[in-house]
Amino acid sequence: MSPVRSADAPAARGADPGPVTRFQRLQTWSTPTRRHTDAWFPGPLIGGAALIAGPALWCLGLLLRYLPAHSDLLAPDQWEDLRDRPFAAPMELAMYEAGPGFVLAGFAVFMLGALALAFAYPALARLAAAASPRLAWWGASLVVLGLFARLYWGGVEQAAFAMAERDGAEAAADFVLGAYPELSYGPWRIVVWCSALHYPGIVMLVLAAYRSQVLGIARCAVLLWAGSMWVGVLKESHLLDVLSAAAACAVLAPLGIRLLRAEAAPVMPERLAAGIRRW
Repeated sequence: MSPVRSADAPAARGADPGPVTRFQRLQTWSTPTRRHTDAWFPGPLIGGAALIAGPALWCLGLLLRYLPAHSDLLAPDQWEDLRDRPFAAPMELAMYEAGPGFVLAGFAVFMLGALALAFAYPALARLAAAASPRLAWWGASLVVLGLFARLYWGGVEQAAFAMAERDGAEAAADFVLGAYPELSYGPWRIVVWCSALHYPGIVMLVLAAYRSQVLGIARCAVLLWAGSMWVGVLKESHLLDVLSAAAACAVLAPLGIRLLRAEAAPVMPERLAAGIRRW
């Protein structure tokens, strides 16, 4: 004689399991059935978009920071006096006092470019890691640390702009120049060390990209040129800075386009890197 099934026994096969509870839905979502062994940060979609948008925003920010210094915001005698000074902070603050919206737009877009590049360089490192993983990851990590330092300087610059609105550009410039080491170097000099590590980082990343045949000699030289830009608080943007950023767009944007195409039609990053035309 077969045993009698209790009320707590599981339902027979083929029986209706009943409605799915919220907990079961959450459990199904949190326990994926597929394992993505080739997943990487930030991924082809975010990384590809960052490789396109990051250099473009960086270049646009530098251009917007360059244009006010070659406009009629100030009188000719003011320009002559400010350009004779050894540091750019008084000129930047005077321009902000005369045209705050114009100047602030340049600094804001430049900061957006730094944020986007913090995702772009790890994506480049993923492509370059095919033959030089250690150089690629160490290089990208150091470059991102340098970008974080620029975000800190953006906060210092915003504080200086607020002081210029309240007390005037001259008073703000005197304060910034008088306390420049403390403001620019950061607590325990963490910020200045992060910014210094950017330079060996870009060299390591470029070497990895060359060894992995992601970039040729010409584009490696361009990326090194773009990575050698000034660091610090309230620095002046020059025409060469804008040109180097535009050249970096020509280097990184094609890689971003290829990554976005790989997202639409998945390709292994190693094959993607091998398919990039070198020049």
